[in-house]
Amino acid sequence: MKKTSIVRKLMLAIAMLPLAVQTAQAEEFGSFGAPPKGFKVGYQTAQNGVTLIELVPQKQTVEDWTQMVTLQSMAGMKPGVEQFFGNLSASWQNACPQSSVTPITAGEENGYPFALVMLFCANNPQTSKPEFTWIKAVQGNEALYVKQYAFRYEPTKAELTNAVMHLRNLRVCDNSAGHPCNKKGK
Repeated sequence: MKKTSIVRKLMLAIAMLPLAVQTAQAEEFGSFGAPPKGFKVGYQTAQNGVTLIELVPQKQTVEDWTQMVTLQSMAGMKPGVEQFFGNLSASWQNACPQSSVTPITAGEENGYPFALVMLFCANNPQTSKPEFTWIKAVQGNEALYVKQYAFRYEPTKAELTNAVMHLRNLRVCDNSAGHPCNKKGK
């Protein structure tokens, strides 16, 4: 049986390389930024408006990884970041008895609501390993965009800083005055 991360299963239940997705109607654009150095696409799928890409270090797989970056675009999903993280938090805590969910920050970026949350699982029942995951979600007008950076060990301060820098690269814009696709928006 393949071992998968809790977050992967939960994110699929809740619902490049260019690493960007464009929704058709509003010309809304979600840019996920460049992949981390030394990472490759381990898995990708696109169906029913949901695009999912999982990146892992070069010599690892999505079944056996130490770090994973997951990119998602969910066209038509408009739960808002609070409801999205509320649903995800409940599922996360049900899947991992020794877990915590810590909101880091929330607000607006380029006129869109966003939130950054840390999920911790002391012992993932599927892998018998810990899991530390930082997730950034941005609610666009036409889609929900999510980027996560996960570790199956406690990351060092330098690794955490690198992960957060990659999460900051998730940007959404639509070329309107309220959400311009300029250097800040794209």
